[in-house]
Amino acid sequence: MLESSIQVASRLCGVGVHTLRAWEKRYGAVTPQRSDNGRRIYSEDDICKLQMLNQLCSYGNSISAIANYSNVELSKLLEKFNNKERVRPIVNEGVRDLVGENTLNALSHLLLAVDTFKLDVISHELSKQVRALNPQELALNVIVPLMREIKVRVNQGLLTSGQEMAILSIIKFHSSEILYSTFRQAARSNKVFVFYNSDNVTKELDVICCALICSYYRHRNFYFANNLSLDILCQTAEALDANYLVVDTRYVILNANQESVTQYLLKLVYKLKHDMRILLLGDVPMDVPMIDEFLRKNSQFKCISSVLQFDELVKTI
Repeated sequence: MLESSIQVASRLCGVGVHTLRAWEKRYGAVTPQRSDNGRRIYSEDDICKLQMLNQLCSYGNSISAIANYSNVELSKLLEKFNNKERVRPIVNEGVRDLVGENTLNALSHLLLAVDTFKLDVISHELSKQVRALNPQELALNVIVPLMREIKVRVNQGLLTSGQEMAILSIIKFHSSEILYSTFRQAARSNKVFVFYNSDNVTKELDVICCALICSYYRHRNFYFANNLSLDILCQTAEALDANYLVVDTRYVILNANQESVTQYLLKLVYKLKHDMRILLLGDVPMDVPMIDEFLRKNSQFKCISSVLQFDELVKTI
């Protein structure tokens, strides 16, 4: 059996000597034998494991989450990545310092649980993040990147649509928990937001994330997830004296029916007070060539392409 010193092991697995020592002491990734003079001696199995750990970490996994996996488990996990297009890291290198090590570790744990479809682990990790983070951090640093990675895995065939719905439902449960728990907090703003979404779970989570961000900035907000007609939606927004009505574009598409989206949006403008802003969350449907021109001419509307863009808007209000 081939045995290697720590210097040779470092070259073989592509991990620095200091990192190898840290993986051993902090995480128990491997426990190399010792020579008579106390030097580390790595076996072939140790080298194999370290190579797989290094590769999985390059895919965005946290060493703390996978260090104690057996070689067989690591091989199976690695096969999931290698059989499909490489899954990008949960967050890119440019924002790692902003997110924080604890959140990165939590995201890695969540992603591993997603890959193995362990719903109880997903629920447990989300529950910990709900307690540890404020609403904005939860939305931008956990829910949004997690949803993005889930979508990648569905597109690559790593998750079925049914598994996606089950996982998203758990995310919705925990994000709604913090949303409703902040409802009683005193608002420091007199601005009122009304949120409404379609029945699509993915879009609904985008809207919930925006509501969480509103809660963080202490704006008054009301969230509705029922099937409301255009008339009832407008009456609700008026009754709550809303300054902003936030709807996802899928709601507009579903309710436009046979008429064009522009006609439906015109009705929305007509039925609401003139100073209420309407924020369309998501990609604007291009049902007619003049949709862009219509939105430019109607100052009540503003298109918000992402939750991050919504955060940038709300922090300036």
